[in-house]
Amino acid sequence: MQLEQQETFEIKSPQLEVFGQVESKLPAPAKKQPFAAGFLAVMVLVSVFGIGGVQLKSRYRNVAEIYTSEVDKHGNSIQGDFTTLTDTAANLMRACQKVLGEADSNCTTVADLLAQWQDTAIAPAAQYAVIHQLDNAVDAMYTAAKAKATDDALDQINSLDASYVSTQSILQREIAQNYTTAAQSYNTMASGFPANVIGTLWGAGQVELYAAQ
Repeated sequence: MQLEQQETFEIKSPQLEVFGQVESKLPAPAKKQPFAAGFLAVMVLVSVFGIGGVQLKSRYRNVAEIYTSEVDKHGNSIQGDFTTLTDTAANLMRACQKVLGEADSNCTTVADLLAQWQDTAIAPAAQYAVIHQLDNAVDAMYTAAKAKATDDALDQINSLDASYVSTQSILQREIAQNYTTAAQSYNTMASGFPANVIGTLWGAGQVELYAAQ
């Protein structure tokens, strides 16, 4: 009877700051007290003592690291290819400036985006937003410069643009095959019950996708 009369249920732990959010993730029949209190107590103990929680957090971290820091056996990585892409964009911009002039709006747009990239967090959604704009800006700059360039300048611009497009294709394929597939699989698993409850307690929710938000 005492349990039925209680209005609050409290477990003190540094990992339970978001405990109040957990009940909302329970199936509807389980939200009524005292069942919810007892059930959540069990789930908290399971999570806090690592049964499931450690594995979920580890998988979350592993998926995130595919994007942020993983390097394959050939030395390739998503972030490394982003560096190659932006370096190539900078070289192409300098070549186009010789043809169009440093004050040309196409060149200054690319320069501004490259500067913005340096301050962009290593996070899929944030990086996608900048790279998507950069791809379009580089294409516009190349088209404008190609129309005016001749001889060696044209050859250099064509070569640098080809390198940019090649790296762009490699990145798109690499992200789609290595990261997006793993992220979508994890997100599907983590959104189900009880993983969504444990994930809330362990800070292992959904991972970001490389896409517009």
